[in-house]
Amino acid sequence: MKSLKIRKDSLLFDFLLNDVNFAFTVALTIVFGLALLEGVALVIGSSVMTLLDDLTGFDVDADMDADVSSGGLSSLLGWLCLDRLPLLVWLILILTSFGLSGLIYNYVVLSSFNVEILYWLAKPTALFCALIITHTCGDIIAKIVPKNESSAVSVSGFSGKVATITVGKARKGSAAQASLVDEFNQKHYVMVEPGDEQQEFLQGTKVVLLEKVESGWIAAPFNP
Repeated sequence: MKSLKIRKDSLLFDFLLNDVNFAFTVALTIVFGLALLEGVALVIGSSVMTLLDDLTGFDVDADMDADVSSGGLSSLLGWLCLDRLPLLVWLILILTSFGLSGLIYNYVVLSSFNVEILYWLAKPTALFCALIITHTCGDIIAKIVPKNESSAVSVSGFSGKVATITVGKARKGSAAQASLVDEFNQKHYVMVEPGDEQQEFLQGTKVVLLEKVESGWIAAPFNP
């Protein structure tokens, strides 16, 4: 950080490009870029939103039980509504919250105190505000913009479907993430584990979903 000083007579452009606001300006620039890409994609008949959900493993189904994601990171992402929002919407929400919170914080510090050490608290303060805003607004947006189309099948309809292990190694009592595509060509992510203690499913293994349990799905090796 080269300088923490911002003149009160600076123009808005100078304020946004100041070193103390670099991270927040970048966050808002990414939001603008994502919105622009989505607009261009829609013109050519595609969607960045769909592409992001297809390319990442964060598209965890909303119909997955909350206690399936009992791990610390998964619980946090669930609390932040990542499992209930399209990834593009979620990214725009958290980046916008972070960027605006940081800029507002620095503007208040600049206008009221202009104490150099307070600028160092901008990022953690903005991150905290972004998490709270994302949780609160994400919950509201999720009720308006459902993640999956109405044609999505119920989780109970996954029984008998073939899934592929995408992340981790599945053992009895230790589930791993697997992906499957339903009859509407929608991708879903579920947690699976073998029913036999002697079995384990490595990444890339195809399995058949047998039974829905508290931790996810009991599965068996797929033998075509």
